[in-house]
Amino acid sequence: MSYYLLDHPPASPQFYPSRNSTPSYAVGVHTSEGPTGPGSARNLARFISQRSDPGSYHAIVDSEETIVMVPPDYTTFSVSASGYNSRTWHICLAGRSADLSPDDSNTQAMIVRAGEAIRALWTLLGIPLSNAQWIGTDALNRAGLFCHGTVQPWDRSDAWSTHPDQARLNELLANAINLPTPPTPPTSEEIMRRFIRPQSSPNVYLTDAGLLGKVHMKSEQALKDASWTLTQSGIPILPPPAGSKSENIAGVAVWVVSDPFADAIPTL
Repeated sequence: MSYYLLDHPPASPQFYPSRNSTPSYAVGVHTSEGPTGPGSARNLARFISQRSDPGSYHAIVDSEETIVMVPPDYTTFSVSASGYNSRTWHICLAGRSADLSPDDSNTQAMIVRAGEAIRALWTLLGIPLSNAQWIGTDALNRAGLFCHGTVQPWDRSDAWSTHPDQARLNELLANAINLPTPPTPPTSEEIMRRFIRPQSSPNVYLTDAGLLGKVHMKSEQALKDASWTLTQSGIPILPPPAGSKSENIAGVAVWVVSDPFADAIPTL
């Protein structure tokens, strides 16, 4: 991985290549209070490399780019409040806090990028993503999230510590860190299907393996079409149980069941 401040040595000190204290790897969230939009993260990185006073971050994001400034085990000069620089990790959204809006596409894109960077950091360090909670000054003790202005309220309000939509912005970043849990794939039994016909009726139905519902096949062509579609989709069609009564209708094996059995399956 390339680190901007190692590739572009700063004009004045902007980091220590170590930590003086055991880090919690809580994440401090900042805004640059400057221009936003494409290119603004790289412009901010260039400014930091050229500035004569301390002020830096581990990563900077705009709507289109993420710039990693230094390795995670380096100390950046991000917060004046005591203890935070040596224990925590810092990311900056290029833009002004007053211009952030949870409904703005630029804000949303920056927050998604920030979430990706935080997720990558915590995953690398083995920190559970469930730590994506806003913990304020407890950041000195455990992993979590905090705004710069929350721990340094006497002269800072970034990233959105006093923003009227603070709660929604907090939620957006927490959600960006915690990827949605993928749905549990259906078991083979759940996707299996079979065809049945009540003993005293000519109607044929498609039902699931668990017999939770049935769909009427209104014609032999509908039966053939359903069978073909299931086969092409790789969905198994169960044969009638061994020893049961069955018949072949339009080339499809159909299980003939008692009327009460069929009636007990809801028609969908």
